[in-house]
Amino acid sequence: MKGLREFEIPYVGLRVGVHKFDYDIDAKFFEHFEESPIRDCKVHVKLEFEKKETFFALNFFIDGWVKTECDRCLEPFNKNIFGDFTCYIKFSEDPSQLGDDDEVLFITRDETIIDTAQLVYEYINLCLPIKKLGCEKPGEEPQCNKEVLKYIVNTEQEAGEKKEVEADPRWAALKNLKKD
Repeated sequence: MKGLREFEIPYVGLRVGVHKFDYDIDAKFFEHFEESPIRDCKVHVKLEFEKKETFFALNFFIDGWVKTECDRCLEPFNKNIFGDFTCYIKFSEDPSQLGDDDEVLFITRDETIIDTAQLVYEYINLCLPIKKLGCEKPGEEPQCNKEVLKYIVNTEQEAGEKKEVEADPRWAALKNLKKD
């Protein structure tokens, strides 16, 4: 990816052992990914790159915040994120094995750099929870946008009233059966 050269690790010149890289990620990083759900953030990524004779172990430590929207009321908020991820990179000359799985990536011996930008992008996205409720604090009442909540509550009540009215008459006849 153009503009993300700092995430390219030229492993050929590195000695066997652990090498540390630090990245400070902000909104500019996510501009390189068209479909990114993240538009603003302040995240620190620490990468421990362990070079071994036959493979590499990459340990990512992520900590910071990402601006996202509450799934209930759509109000923007800063969600604290953190996570630890490990990825292994192995060499392979078999083209059928060059496909990737979740934790192991395969590269050919002709490659001279490892681009970690895509991994950083994916791991930051994985740190976000599936359900994002930023207006909830443990032990407190939700602080969601009151106007949006009124609309949601009114819609849910109307839907409940419609369900009661539209009862299937076949099931109503079963209610009259008595158990012996």
